[in-house]
Amino acid sequence: MTLRAEATTTVMATPQSVLEFVLDLNRYKEVDPKIVRVLSVTGPDSDGRGSVRLLARMRGLPPAPDRQDFVLKRWERLTFTGAARQPARLIFHFTGIVECTPGEGGTQVTHRYEFRFRGPFRPIERLLAGWLQRQIEQEVRDLAQLLS
Repeated sequence: MTLRAEATTTVMATPQSVLEFVLDLNRYKEVDPKIVRVLSVTGPDSDGRGSVRLLARMRGLPPAPDRQDFVLKRWERLTFTGAARQPARLIFHFTGIVECTPGEGGTQVTHRYEFRFRGPFRPIERLLAGWLQRQIEQEVRDLAQLLS
């Protein structure tokens, strides 16, 4: 099973402003309570690739260090993927996506999370499903309020 959550909002800012805000993870943690602390950010390079080391938490789990690689498709899409050979990959695989589509009334922002828990950790998916959906909906509401 894969745990998925998705929410969409309209933000009164350009796609570039939205994605630059998301990449500034020290600021983005204002709207994402799963981010406890940003340890380092590298990139994006000229190809839009980079990585982030952070402490993150999910409901019912203690904060844990993780590294996520990201790819920025300027200024349309930002994809975070849990980096290989990290302790968190023993528990789950992760992908987070923020997509921006410019429009007449602002930028449509769609944010998605996908978690795939491994083996004995799969029951956690059912416990987190409702919480993660509510959390991502609040996250995009807060994003729209902060950037509009």
